[in-house]
Amino acid sequence: MDYIQKGNTLMRHFSQAACILLCLFLCLSAYPITATAANEETQQLLQKGLTVYEIDQELARIDEQQKKLQQQIASTEQQLSQQQSRSIETKQHAGKVLRAYYMGDRDSLWMLLFSITSFKDALSTFEYLQMIVMSDHETLQRHLNSQKELQKLNASLLNSQTTLQQSKDRYIAQRQQQVQIQKQLDEGLAKQASSSAVIQEITKLTVQWQDKGIPLFKTYFRALAQAMNQLPEIINDTNGGKSNHLIMNGFQYTFQITDQELNAFLQSKNPLFQNMAFRFTDSKVIAKGKQDGMEVMIKGSYDIATKNTIKGKYIRFNLEQLQFNGFDLPQTTIDSLGKDFDFGIYPQAIASFLQVTDVRLDEGKLSIMLKLAL
Repeated sequence: MDYIQKGNTLMRHFSQAACILLCLFLCLSAYPITATAANEETQQLLQKGLTVYEIDQELARIDEQQKKLQQQIASTEQQLSQQQSRSIETKQHAGKVLRAYYMGDRDSLWMLLFSITSFKDALSTFEYLQMIVMSDHETLQRHLNSQKELQKLNASLLNSQTTLQQSKDRYIAQRQQQVQIQKQLDEGLAKQASSSAVIQEITKLTVQWQDKGIPLFKTYFRALAQAMNQLPEIINDTNGGKSNHLIMNGFQYTFQITDQELNAFLQSKNPLFQNMAFRFTDSKVIAKGKQDGMEVMIKGSYDIATKNTIKGKYIRFNLEQLQFNGFDLPQTTIDSLGKDFDFGIYPQAIASFLQVTDVRLDEGKLSIMLKLAL
């Protein structure tokens, strides 16, 4: 009987323990979903925080640009006022000269030639007439130059005013976006049990981006621009006298390079690229790197473009996406960071007689089609 009672007691304890374990299992199995959701929400809040911060930086840049444009407009308006006064004056002088010729006042001067009685008088009269003609010419030329300067200042003023208006429109659009994202951020923080901890994370992220992220991207961009400028050197990589990268077919040429070859080339130019790898996809160029605990990602594409400073077309790199530690940077930041660096490929540097006709990205390979510029 004692064994039976002890058995029943053990069964009851086992059942209770089983129920407790089952409840714990059900509770714990729910936690990973909640934790993942909470992590995703935090990531989204951090993303919004970084975006708000960067838009604020863009607003500051726009505000500074507007101040410079307003100063430029004020200076141009002052120059325009002075030039208008000078233009009126030169116009009056030019009018007197033209009226003199039209009314025949200059004809009487030329009649002096018929009253010359000696060679000495002829020289003096000729010099006198020459001085009058030159003075008239200079007066008319000053008027023409004054009018051209007036037109130039008017065009400059109109251009500055248009740029200022575009800047104001951009400011309004960015400000509206910032207000909207800030509202979403505030609403998301209000739902967080530990919003202060999230705010600290946002602050930490923005400080790290400002102090380390921006300098790191600029360092990569500077090194990449220098290396891409030297890319035509790879043509000298030959095999049996033939280039490993330039395929000739009559008057048509194709420059080809794989992403592995590009990585090797970049690493040979700068050890910084030991921590970064480029990859060609069927339409994009993607570069990922890691340094000092920070991860960066660069994505873009190639197209054909023209530039006033060079003859012919070139291969332009369009910067489309930047990530810092997994967080996307807004387009304004991408434009701001990329505007000072040129990652283009110039066929003229390969050979002055070549002209680009097409560019294509395939998985693992970049192809640039060229022809002779006859």
